Amino acid sequence: MPCGRPHMADFWIIGPIAWDLALYVDHIPPSGHFVQASESVERPGGTGANVAVALSQAGGRVHMVGYIGDDAAGRNMTTALTAAGVNVDHVQVLPGHTSSVVLLIEPDGERTIIGIHPDLLHTITIPTDEVAPGDIVYFAAWHAPFTVPAQTMAAAGALVTSVPPGTTPAMRYLIGSRNDFSAIPEDATAIVTEGPEGVTVHSSGERTHYPAIPTEAVDVTGAGDAFAAGFLWQLAEGRTLAEGVKLGLTWAATTVQTKSSMPNRTSVL
Repeated sequence: MPCGRPHMADFWIIGPIAWDLALYVDHIPPSGHFVQASESVERPGGTGANVAVALSQAGGRVHMVGYIGDDAAGRNMTTALTAAGVNVDHVQVLPGHTSSVVLLIEPDGERTIIGIHPDLLHTITIPTDEVAPGDIVYFAAWHAPFTVPAQTMAAAGALVTSVPPGTTPAMRYLIGSRNDFSAIPEDATAIVTEGPEGVTVHSSGERTHYPAIPTEAVDVTGAGDAFAAGFLWQLAEGRTLAEGVKLGLTWAATTVQTKSSMPNRTSVL
């Protein structure tokens, strides 16, 4: 898959930017019990930042829209995003803490996520007047205040996508795990990720399943974000939905083989 050349369309990724504490444990303890981590690491993450970094490392022009706190974690995240080539002009600095999560990662790579600070993403300003026709917008998290900006950008000619529930008819595609969908929408294409089972696409009353690429997972953190990025990349290239799903599965399979929250450069080349 050729990468590294610029796109005519820009990507606008709206979503969480987080500083992660990953703890590798041999099991998740029941209530009242103890478990010893075999390894711990602090690292950049957040579903929005993960998608932005993957697309930028593949060669896209990417704008990150979100927030950080006025703390060391926020400065670390700005450094990480900038180093990956992501435009951070619309990353707002809010008083207080940058979003942060604890990840409990088991030997099979599965993880449990614990949020630490309140989510303030719903308070950010979305630069709708800077999004051009043909640009690709992805909401990596959804809040009700995003409804009007999403509709505005879609009406202006941007291709708007989101995690569930999103806002239809503004949304062309909804991308999320099986647990994210309370119901399959009838007026948008639902792309349902199912971990090691692959992906099922629901569109126009039809259902199509795509198997996952067999791989040995060591850390599944960011796999869904890598999938979304691969899918969005193919949309920008003018490829078919099936080609988008297949590239997304490829990027996800590579991502789970490394201990990282973010897809690294080898994941998307």
